[in-house]
Amino acid sequence: MKHTIKAIAIAAPLALVLAACSATSGGGNAGDTGGDAGSKVSEVTLSFLGDISGAAAFCGGEAQTGFEAAIDWVNENDLAGGVTIKADIRDTQTDPKVAATEVQSIASTDSVGAVIGCASGVAQATAAAAQSVGLPIVAMQSGSQAVIDAGDHIFRATAPQSTFHNSQAEYYIDKGIKSVALVTQSDNPTLVEVAETVYPPLFEEAGVEIVANETFLGTDTDFTALASKVVGADPDLVLLFGQGTPNVTISTAILNQGYDGFVGGSAGFANGVLEPLGASADGFTWPTDFSVDGPAESTQDFVTYYKDKTGNVPGAFAAETWDAVLLFAYGIANAAEPDNRESVLEGIREVTSAGFDGAVGPISFDDRDARIDGILVEWRDGAVNVVS
Repeated sequence: MKHTIKAIAIAAPLALVLAACSATSGGGNAGDTGGDAGSKVSEVTLSFLGDISGAAAFCGGEAQTGFEAAIDWVNENDLAGGVTIKADIRDTQTDPKVAATEVQSIASTDSVGAVIGCASGVAQATAAAAQSVGLPIVAMQSGSQAVIDAGDHIFRATAPQSTFHNSQAEYYIDKGIKSVALVTQSDNPTLVEVAETVYPPLFEEAGVEIVANETFLGTDTDFTALASKVVGADPDLVLLFGQGTPNVTISTAILNQGYDGFVGGSAGFANGVLEPLGASADGFTWPTDFSVDGPAESTQDFVTYYKDKTGNVPGAFAAETWDAVLLFAYGIANAAEPDNRESVLEGIREVTSAGFDGAVGPISFDDRDARIDGILVEWRDGAVNVVS
């Protein structure tokens, strides 16, 4: 299969340089063990610390599948510089305390690092714990700025939603909306950031009035009063920023109270979350970094492999985790000592300085944080379709 990944070209010259050099890059070895100077190990372990169960399981389950498929792709195509990567799977249970404990456990093993995700609140705890023990991590989803701010061992392969949500605002402004209601899950830092910092200035500049601004908790179940306030404000557009299942419950409550305007949201609409709404969700939109119809060759390579490997059509969460694995794999390929965490960390830095083509298409980095163009999609007739 043809490769279209720029980091392969990056890794090759680096590998030649590193092969001629027997010096180590310093830092502690994974699990306090390492290869002999001048030689490379043939196998390393990479951990996945994901929200496989709990409130963010709608993301974590697919993310795990994406992780495992990516490991196979890397090994089959020798993308880690002659090193085989072995997978270590761990569940945060969407609980920050569990995540922090698992980080300590991973740090005591020979794992060179961890791919983490999805919920930003859990990721914040994970990132802080990983930085404190010198464990390199690459986050998928986990859009809060606090994740990156935790320290220099933290990278994010998924561009924060706040960097490409402007496409949704512009789409509805072009449709001529004059009023909008914001409904935000207040215990999800990523969604709060999107709702508070991205949309208000864009709407203000376009003369669109925010007529309602409601919040809820992810554990809430009765949204009758919230829906009454939203529908009573008579907005042209409702922007619903929730994590998974509450999006369905709130949408149902709003629609049952007679709302018939536009509805937009976030990645919390993805991965089949809207299926229970059926045709009622036709036209619901959200910005995403991935579509199976994306034009990039690296996107189509991913889609083809994932379908063949799993029998399923990939969603954004699988794509984002795939790219997190690729960032680690190219970092390992560039590392003088692939089983040395600090050496792998330096290898990852080399990759982020040039970027690479992944499942979401071309990825560049602002320091340690991914950037992409983004795609606006809608739900219609039981499928996700590209809008722009």
